Formats: sequence, structure tokens, C-alpha cells
Amino acid sequence: MKTAPVTHVIQLGYGKVGGPLVHLAVENRARIDRETGVHLEYAAVVRSSSVALGDDLALRAADRGASFDEWTQRAPGMTIAVLDPVFDRFGLPDTTQYVLIDVTATAETGPLLLEALGMGIPVVTANKIPLAETPGWFEQARAVSRQARTPFRYECTVGGSLPVISTLVDLMTTGDTIQRIVALPSSSLSCILGGFNRGLPLDAAIADAMRRGFAEPNPLTDLAGRDALRKIVILAKTMGLPTSIGDVDQEPLLDQNYSDFEAFQDDGMARLAARLTAARQPGMVTYYVGSVSADGAVTLSLRSFPQASVWGTLEPSENIFLFSTSRFGNLPVVVRGIGGGAILTASGVLADVIKAAQAQN
Repeated sequence: MKTAPVTHVIQLGYGKVGGPLVHLAVENRARIDRETGVHLEYAAVVRSSSVALGDDLALRAADRGASFDEWTQRAPGMTIAVLDPVFDRFGLPDTTQYVLIDVTATAETGPLLLEALGMGIPVVTANKIPLAETPGWFEQARAVSRQARTPFRYECTVGGSLPVISTLVDLMTTGDTIQRIVALPSSSLSCILGGFNRGLPLDAAIADAMRRGFAEPNPLTDLAGRDALRKIVILAKTMGLPTSIGDVDQEPLLDQNYSDFEAFQDDGMARLAARLTAARQPGMVTYYVGSVSADGAVTLSLRSFPQASVWGTLEPSENIFLFSTSRFGNLPVVVRGIGGGAILTASGVLADVIKAAQAQN
């Protein structure tokens, strides 16, 4: 029986998703090896100003609750030079198999990911910012991936662990025509608005989303809708549309920019609650919904749906994506479930890593 080569994992970021990802990869290594033929070993975990090298560190980190002691300082910046110590220790990409993971939340990693793809290193990213906000980056990444015949996987940028991107890509690559996508892409806004739909006061719905770990410590980040906006742009780009952030016809949830959450509580909470109440008629539920049409129209706005529809069956924090296509006619393809949260997102990233490694093997 042929032994699979070791896939050396380089991980950028060690925060909310990065820590659980190390845990999952290390704890499930034997299962992954046995069931997929992929043998993963951590080569490096890179933070903004420090790096930890070596798979033995990942093993010890898992034993200690994913807290590395062996961090060494490094020069700031996310250039290809970040990988030099890894290549010195484990070998160059032409002789050693790598997968580069990005679980940061910065545009700074964008050039590094492109260079890695060009060197033949598969890239797996959960970082939405380069894909949605850096002009031309997404198109360039896909072009470099095709030219270098190197996997570029970004499933977890939309829907977390849900198979949203793969469903969309599979439909298109098998010749189906996507007519429209309608989506509730934000788990945090699903949790907040889902609670409100079920009768919770808005402040209580926000507090519940924070308690359950779906909302950011400053919920204004979620209410601004930037996360939902990025996801809708990525869906549009995956469809082949030349969509940028500025092309989206967005109806803001917030009526103004607030200096902090306390200012919103004092001044904006009641107004947003009144607006949501007015939008939600009897027998209806209201969500912050994105839409992408084949003609290039991309929107993000409050929309109401009958409680008797699939939208009325959603649990707070559930995402839903409906793909209307030529082949499926009047019945859209539906992907729904809870995709967000650190563990679920980390599991989705790990699944992408395994698929990228399998493509190399």
C-alpha cells in the first residue's frame, strides 16, 4: 500500500477560529489519515508579530489547550518572507507538500496568498476581506490557481461550514445556469432578527446573540451589515459577475454611524426596533437578505416572508441559501443550517484543507 506524503500545514492566524482549528487537526489526525489517506503535520502557525514552528508544538499545544509557549518574534508584515523559516526547516515547495491556511481577518495577507499559489502551494482561506474588498484579488487568485494547477479553496468565507460555495461551483461546472441566489448569509443577524421575529425585544435579542457567541463584542459590527455584504459579493464573484462592494444596492440597517454601542443603545435601539416592527407584518418574518441575479443586480436589504414559508421555519442563527437554476426550475436548491461559530467554521476549514491535500496526492 502506497504511503501518502506528509502535508505540512502553514496557518496564518491563531484567534477565534485558528485555535480550534489546531485542536481539530491534531485531535483527528489519525482518523483523517485512516479515512482519507491525508497525513497532516503542522509546520508553522503565524501571528502578526510571532511564529511557532514544528508539528511537535501543535501536539503539545493540544495537550495544553492550544496555547503555544514556543513563539518567537518575527518582523511585522505578511510577505512571502514569512515562509522562509518554514522552507529552511521543511524544504522548498518543489520538494515538500504544503497547504497554506488563512484564518486572519485582514487584507494584508492577500499578496502572500497569491505568491503561495504561484509557487504551487494550495491555499485555503476563511478570510473574506481580500476576496470581497481588494479590487481584482479574487479574479487574480482564481487565474493563478488555474495556471499553476493549484487548489484555491474558500468554502468558509460564505456560510461557514455549510457547503455553499461547493454547491454553487458544482452547479455551474456541470452546465447549470444560475438565475438567482437569495440568501441569509449572516449568522449573527439571523440570531438577532430571528429572536426579534419570535417576540424578543431587540435589546434582548442582541444580548442573546452575544451570549451565544454569534454577535461580536461590539454588536454594531454585526448591525452594520459588513459581514453580510462581503459574503454576497463573494457569491456574486463566484457566479462570474464583476461585482465590487460599491456595486451592491445595500439598505443599511443602521440609520447613522454610532460612536459606540452605548450611543446606539441610547439613541438608535428604539428607532431600529420600530423600523423592524413596521417591516414585520402579521404572519410574516423579517430578515436581512442578500440577492444576486444573473443580470448583475446585487442587493442587500430587509425583506419579509410569510411564516408559512421556509423562512418561517428558520431557527435563530440559521443561514439559508436558495439557488434558482435552469435545471431545477421552480424548486430552488436549498442549503441551510448553522454554519457560523468558531468550532463549525474551523471544521469547515479543516475539510477544505483535506480536500486540497487530496488534490495534491
